[in-house]
Amino acid sequence: MRWWPALLGLWACGVTGASGREAPPPDDAPWTMVVLPDTQIYTSLYPEIWTAQSHWIATHAAELGIRLVVQVGDVTDGNTPIEWQRAQTGFAEIEAVTSLVVVPGNHDYDVRQQRVSGLTAAWPVAHVAGLPTFGGLFEADRTDNHYQRLEIAGQSWLVLGLEWGPRPAVLTWAADVLDREPADHVIVATHAYLYNDGQRYDWARWMEHQRWNPHAYPTAIWPEVSDGEEIWQRVVTGHGHVDLVVSGHVAVDGVGRATSMAADGHPVHEVLQDYQGNPHGGDGYLRLFTFHGNRIEVRTFSPWLDRFSPDRKDGFALPWQP
Repeated sequence: MRWWPALLGLWACGVTGASGREAPPPDDAPWTMVVLPDTQIYTSLYPEIWTAQSHWIATHAAELGIRLVVQVGDVTDGNTPIEWQRAQTGFAEIEAVTSLVVVPGNHDYDVRQQRVSGLTAAWPVAHVAGLPTFGGLFEADRTDNHYQRLEIAGQSWLVLGLEWGPRPAVLTWAADVLDREPADHVIVATHAYLYNDGQRYDWARWMEHQRWNPHAYPTAIWPEVSDGEEIWQRVVTGHGHVDLVVSGHVAVDGVGRATSMAADGHPVHEVLQDYQGNPHGGDGYLRLFTFHGNRIEVRTFSPWLDRFSPDRKDGFALPWQP
């Protein structure tokens, strides 16, 4: 297959084999996190693309060192039972081989009610609480906000999943989690955080100049929300072990990234990926974050098209200190 040589080379840099490359110590082996951008059009109109993504992850997790998959919200387009059923099938396939974190996007809620989503039915509390990586929940009866703990390459990782436009109480909970939970590294996943201009969503500064800010949604439905800047100020910048924030939500030209300095001076990489504006709701593109000793190699690959993205914005490296 066309993708294999390049992708295997990306993951296996330094692995001993027929090529004679020198093998690193086990703890230095590269590993990969897959980020699934908004899947809403797949679960609603093109379930075969969603199936291609989940099956590809399940099939190649071992070869590519996939230790974590993060879905950044808008799992569904209309929060309907059939969409969640399709999503649940893919979740199960992924979780059979690796860890999964899912957060709800605005499309995953019943727009007639406040914070009512089908996520918990599709990804139940009993299931999530039973995972060996389970850390905790914001609400005992919902999986919308949770965290997991993983051991990867000899280090401890905490992955914090936050709802779309988190309520202020959620941010208080998230900050408390990071205050009390030791970890070498923290990844924060939420739906609306970074805009495609490389700036965090910031209603106080940009207002309607950044489309789809959580604060721009009808207040009768969303009376309490927070945007990217508020997440940064209340959760991210004051915690020295937060290294990476991933998000989606930006429906047009939904690619962007930034590196911001936290209060203690360490860099935090912020990465946006959302391909729903492309044909077929995104053509199946997903993001591969491969962690090496001194960098994170980011590539964008479509199992549906069987190719890497030709857009130069979809392939880059981020400095990294393990």
